[in-house]
Amino acid sequence: MASFAPSGCLRVLRYPLDAPQEGVDIVLVPGIGTALPESWPFANEEWLSTLPGSGVGAYIFAYEYASPFAGANYSWESVLMLGYDLLQHLSDARSQPDPDMLVDRETCSTRAPMETVIGLNLNHHDTCLFTQSVGGEGLREFKNFIHESLHNAVHLVALRLEDLEQLEPTEWWPSNNATQWPSNRATEGTSLSGFELVYPATLDTEVKKILHLPCFLLNTQSTNEDFCGREDILETLAAALLPSKNLVAASGTALRQFALCGFGGIGKTEIAREFSRRYKTSFDAVFWVVADEIAKLDHHYQQISLALGLEDPSECKSQVVSREIVKGWLSNPRKQFLDSDEFTQTGSSKSEATWLLIFDNADDPMILADYWPQGSGSVLVTSRDPLAKRIFTRNPSGLDLGPLSQQDSLSLFHHLTTIPNGSDSKTAEQISDALGGVPLAISQMAGIIRRQDLTLSEFFELYMDHEEHASLYETKFDINLASYRHSLSTVWAFEKLKPQARHLLELISFLDPDVIGEDLLMEASAELLSEGTKFKRSNYIDARTDLLQSSLIQRDKQKQQISVHRVVQDVILASMCDNKKKCMFDRIVRILWAEWPSAMPQPSKKPELPQPKSTDGRLHVGRWPICAAIYPHVLKIHQFWSTILDVPESTRLLFAKLLTEAAWYQKERGRTKQFDGFFETARGICESSTHTDRDSLLADIYFCLGAIAMDASDFDTSRVHKERSFELVSKICNELGTSGERLYLAYAERGISRIQDRRYEEGEADLKEALRVRRALGNYIPRSGEANLSWALLAQGKLEECNTLLLDSLAGREQALGKNDKESVRTGLILYALGNLRATQNQWDESFEYHKRAWHHMHATVGERDFYTANVAHKLAEHLMRLGRSEEAVALINNALEIWTIDSSAHKNEISRTTFLKGKVFESTGKMQKASIAFRVACRLRKEITNEDRDVKSLTKEDFDEIVAFWAR
Repeated sequence: MASFAPSGCLRVLRYPLDAPQEGVDIVLVPGIGTALPESWPFANEEWLSTLPGSGVGAYIFAYEYASPFAGANYSWESVLMLGYDLLQHLSDARSQPDPDMLVDRETCSTRAPMETVIGLNLNHHDTCLFTQSVGGEGLREFKNFIHESLHNAVHLVALRLEDLEQLEPTEWWPSNNATQWPSNRATEGTSLSGFELVYPATLDTEVKKILHLPCFLLNTQSTNEDFCGREDILETLAAALLPSKNLVAASGTALRQFALCGFGGIGKTEIAREFSRRYKTSFDAVFWVVADEIAKLDHHYQQISLALGLEDPSECKSQVVSREIVKGWLSNPRKQFLDSDEFTQTGSSKSEATWLLIFDNADDPMILADYWPQGSGSVLVTSRDPLAKRIFTRNPSGLDLGPLSQQDSLSLFHHLTTIPNGSDSKTAEQISDALGGVPLAISQMAGIIRRQDLTLSEFFELYMDHEEHASLYETKFDINLASYRHSLSTVWAFEKLKPQARHLLELISFLDPDVIGEDLLMEASAELLSEGTKFKRSNYIDARTDLLQSSLIQRDKQKQQISVHRVVQDVILASMCDNKKKCMFDRIVRILWAEWPSAMPQPSKKPELPQPKSTDGRLHVGRWPICAAIYPHVLKIHQFWSTILDVPESTRLLFAKLLTEAAWYQKERGRTKQFDGFFETARGICESSTHTDRDSLLADIYFCLGAIAMDASDFDTSRVHKERSFELVSKICNELGTSGERLYLAYAERGISRIQDRRYEEGEADLKEALRVRRALGNYIPRSGEANLSWALLAQGKLEECNTLLLDSLAGREQALGKNDKESVRTGLILYALGNLRATQNQWDESFEYHKRAWHHMHATVGERDFYTANVAHKLAEHLMRLGRSEEAVALINNALEIWTIDSSAHKNEISRTTFLKGKVFESTGKMQKASIAFRVACRLRKEITNEDRDVKSLTKEDFDEIVAFWAR
């Protein structure tokens, strides 16, 4: 059977002559249908200089390839082969220290499968003219190969572009409403790069979702009556970002992007807001995304997924999944599903939606890499960093905003002060000029004039009196910007604020500037504004009114939310002394902790530190909305941590508890890494602490890290963390002579590690002790600990005991929660273990039924895109292969792989195992070419995981089972 011939090549984009021998290599791999790497900004000297080490001496290569999806039909093997081709090119490039060096025949060989080395008597430029070569090794065979390939072209093309098998619905099989959304994750380093699109899910014939279009998620829907000028900027944005009205031109156009750059307060956000409001009807969808933190990007992308109808609220569990789904739709923004297995035809402008995505406050543009869309939509970025104009594009697209023109500045000043144009016009011009045309400065000063009921002459006299401002702050907007050098002491007169308003503004400066719930703000300000007397709501309202009148904050009455400009926060913080910052930090930490619904159970030892709003909410999705509202404020105070001096020991440890809980919340929402540095900070605090609650918290941190490592198949790291957590908890309980929920968790988690290490007797003992502890606490309901214990019993051949345990556990949950409860995934884990037990007993029909029940339960609890669901899909595929239902098996395998490739670096082990199963299915149906490719992928990944280089013929199902967590087998 003929092999597939990849068509990629590795081309040098940058070859520095004076590069050091130990330098940086950068390989650019474009996604399907994206711009060529030559248009990307990574060869820019300025960008390269930001890399650590000798970035300016980097070699830059681009991998170019023909799209495997160019025709009407395609096969996933073509993508796989391109991946192999890329790896081979990288291997070749790495093995060639000098590109001009002559090599012998042996060195020329890439040793690729079915490779034949051809020797031609031609120079490099004439290589393609092989017929002109006289003599030469292998030339006759090469000509024969070309002749036969052309002669059999029709057959070969039909073979290589064979359609994927379609799933035939069965009586138990629910419709799969997941669509294949390609991933173009940009920054996660993984050896799986190039395989993101390998596993397309089979589309169902039943229409499950209707996209909600038009869809507008804007920062505000109302008109900003104070917006003035900037018409030239808005016209520039329209020319750059509006979709073409020509249907032919609109189809297949490249991504349109534009960046507004400039210092804080110059009007970037307001211009973007006005553009989105004014032109939103030109798009089918407009999305406003606050882009200053990864957590906010994740939150907004999940909201987009829900607003469009790409996910159901009941299934929207993982923010990582939501992000990839949204990026997939942006890359192929079809308007509707049809009754057939296909969408409307790709590339038809009538069927594709037009969209505008606004990244606001992207002051670190590089964090947008994981969220950057593809396709033919429009992207608008606002950022203080000029790099935003060059991000992900070869040609800079954007502009640096300058101050308002003199006329626009004066018009805005008159409008905001409500002083008629022409009234004391000379003084008005002097004030307007003095404020430098900065919109935020004009807005704030107009607020002062209104609040203090000053005439223009009175204000200008005060403004020009330098002694009046002698004690004010001298922080600059940006000392590097020649366009605005006025100190903020000449812009904001904070000393004119009432004391309570000043205190409230200081408090606001420690919270996330975009969304501050007034219930939280009022709670935090109660002690601050009471001044020793009983706090009254009117204290808060008076202070808020003072700030609103000065235009220092903004309020959304309907949502009961406050927002503030970042520049205002910066100025207030710069003016606060270290002791005041410390007191405010302490207050914020305690308020946030008091409102946080904790995932962890009550500590075994009664804590000295304050307790959170609630405890023991681990895996409970009902607490997620509260956590989502508080999380941005945790991010904000974490930014301050290194600048706060002499923090009291109790505040330090309470802050570490808050960070640990917030990081675990992100784990529940789908993250497997990059927890905003929370765990590192929390561990650092604990390691230097002598507080009596320190060991309890450190045990929680190790528990979290152990569970996260286990999910990512990092079993060695998981074991170390779980052992440390157990040692700390058992030490506390032994000293007190008590036990509790924490001790149960410690035994259960250590038992899991021991089962994974094949120490089945020890794992059994740990889990039985864990269950004894939990039963002694009362109100016993079986959980996942029983399912994990069953795996230890099953591995030791204790089938009767395993059977009794699982059936009793299932009955216990049904009695307490009802049959097929939706409380959590725990019932599904018991059903899954029962299915495996019945398979061991050769009771295949019962095994299949239990696994189907587990699959339905996973869908109903954690959702169709969770890794628990993927595990059961793999197991069901094994059943279907056994029954000879190969097409359904392949569809389920594709479904599982689609889930895991959302975070391929964390789930490499599962991908390897399921790809091997896919090869077995193809082999059983005689599709040897497909089987060969799947086996090679699976074996390569297994080699990377285990460092064992074994031939595929020697590997079995058990060899791949052992590289995944035992509860996934």
